[in-house]
Amino acid sequence: MNRAIFLTLMLLACAGPLRAERTLHYFGVYCNSYPGDAGGINAGVASDQVIVSHIFNEYVSPSAWGVKVRKVEVMGEEATKPGIEAAWAAFAQGIGPDDTIYVHFSGHGIIRDRAAGEQFLQTCDLGEISRNEWASEIEALPCRLKILITDCCSSYPEEFIVAEGSERVIPWKNVYYLLVKHEGFVNITAASPGQAAYGTDAGGFLTINLESDIQRFRTWEEVFGATQSRVLNESTEQLRGAGSEGEPQKPFAYSLGTPRLDLTEEDAAVAASLEYVFEDSADRSYSADELYDYGLEQLYLARNEIFARHGYDFSSAYLREYFGSLSWYQARPGFKEPPLSAIEKTNVATILSVEKQLGGPYLGGKSVLPGEGGGTVEPPDIFPYSSERTLSRSVVQTLTLPELSIARNEIFARYGFPFSSKALKDYFGRKSWYVRDESATDPDFNTVEKHNLWLIEKIERIQGGAHKW
Repeated sequence: MNRAIFLTLMLLACAGPLRAERTLHYFGVYCNSYPGDAGGINAGVASDQVIVSHIFNEYVSPSAWGVKVRKVEVMGEEATKPGIEAAWAAFAQGIGPDDTIYVHFSGHGIIRDRAAGEQFLQTCDLGEISRNEWASEIEALPCRLKILITDCCSSYPEEFIVAEGSERVIPWKNVYYLLVKHEGFVNITAASPGQAAYGTDAGGFLTINLESDIQRFRTWEEVFGATQSRVLNESTEQLRGAGSEGEPQKPFAYSLGTPRLDLTEEDAAVAASLEYVFEDSADRSYSADELYDYGLEQLYLARNEIFARHGYDFSSAYLREYFGSLSWYQARPGFKEPPLSAIEKTNVATILSVEKQLGGPYLGGKSVLPGEGGGTVEPPDIFPYSSERTLSRSVVQTLTLPELSIARNEIFARYGFPFSSKALKDYFGRKSWYVRDESATDPDFNTVEKHNLWLIEKIERIQGGAHKW
């Protein structure tokens, strides 16, 4: 196998005590290096990659679930037909009977016979992989749950905006039930046989909506129903608004698997542990090595759940919403000085240290907005890592419009953007890292930054529009 493909393989092992060893296998193919950009698809596919990988980086909890996580992504110049087939052949080995395998393909799709509707997946070297044949191979794998998602966009209308719903998301338990508490074959493609699928620079209509609904529902039937309805409605309305005669996009599911009903005492223990990131962080000290496989959001919640056990009264709307959804949390109004044990203090320090090493912490302290705090004190960044790591809707949706504006403009400020608003000029002028550049009016944002800007702007629209300084 090509050495570069081997380098995409990351084995993240964190075995939990609650069940026999189980592995979640994630195989992502993102064809974002088509020659000549193939109609503008490369940017959208790159966005799909950050959207899907965010689920596995932030919402899969190896310790609580008692699982290992194995991740392989093939993208860029390696996403050729030989490269994908070689990586898949290696990946498909060693799948256990109790495992879950999640496969996501994003790129171009080709339909040779609209009546037959068979889809071929186009690779970056313009090779073709039969979706039917790959689906049959995945379905035959000897494991409990197989998931295949293909988002093969054939059209990228510039004026389209993907709207994936205004409902709030609480992803933690939902993702667990979808990846662990189902069996069979979940086989979903972006459009019905013979149809074209749509995408934007922010990602494919299917990928964006599916990722959002995965955070909202606990069964694949609910997830797909919500995604199919919204994609169909949005594509119908936007095509009509653009005066286009194109056919609306209706996602199609060949099968959706079934929820497992054989709940055991062991399963109940796992379900209970989902109330915590680290259920035993008051009783044993965690080492830094145990924490590196967790996302920034999980680490932030793990650190704060140590305080929450004592009834700490959080000021953050995000933490109030998260801990308020848990059965064990009882806030003590005004309580800000919990008597932490030596073990708890050690864990708080260790988790915070790892957060900082990974680019965090997840939220940079109490927001100090323009006009607040005064003086020349440097205000903390809301998201200090938003140029390198994707943000979660679960936290962005809890910010106020002024906070959303600052979080969005932090990304612009890193390029020296010359703000015209006096409030923003004064605010970012207090940042030690901000260097105003009069020529930086059109920053060349990376894929992660584009995704985060898109997400923040979406929440701003839902809340009524961007704050005016």
